[in-house]
Amino acid sequence: MTIPEFLASSLAEERSATACFTGHRRLPPALADRIAERTTHVIRVLAAAGYRNFLCGGALGYDTLAEQCVLEAREENPAIRLILALPCRNQTEKWMRIPEGRDALREYQRLKGLADAVVYVRDFYADGCMRERNRFMVDCSSFLTAYCNAAEHHSGAGQTLRMAERAGLKIYNIREILGIRE
Repeated sequence: MTIPEFLASSLAEERSATACFTGHRRLPPALADRIAERTTHVIRVLAAAGYRNFLCGGALGYDTLAEQCVLEAREENPAIRLILALPCRNQTEKWMRIPEGRDALREYQRLKGLADAVVYVRDFYADGCMRERNRFMVDCSSFLTAYCNAAEHHSGAGQTLRMAERAGLKIYNIREILGIRE
């Protein structure tokens, strides 16, 4: 599904029931369980408040963790929908160049298969497609859950956090809540 098709669907009218996620690709392994617990908690609280659409960007690291948490929460609450907002169809093209690439690609495919919807910003990678994906998620949401060092101005997660701040989204930054300073 492309963005125009997706926006033509009912989700464009459900911004108040839609939340998105952003975060760094590298998470501290010693804190992964705490980050996952906090993310799942936020999803449950949002679902109890009427949120049902959860947009995730399909990247390595926090995006993958958030997608897993949404699916876990969906087992308890079938009204929850996991929607992947992907920058392009060939997003994973370079993943095999990293040590964890094979496992990451397998998990990406599994999560994609379990998602309620998959939206592509572009068919193939082009300059700016990641930023377009981030803008799309912010434009469709009223809440952002992040795992982000807000001081990192050059990261995509930092960019998304700033977009969300400017757009007036409610923001819950797990990294700050946990007091992580590294």
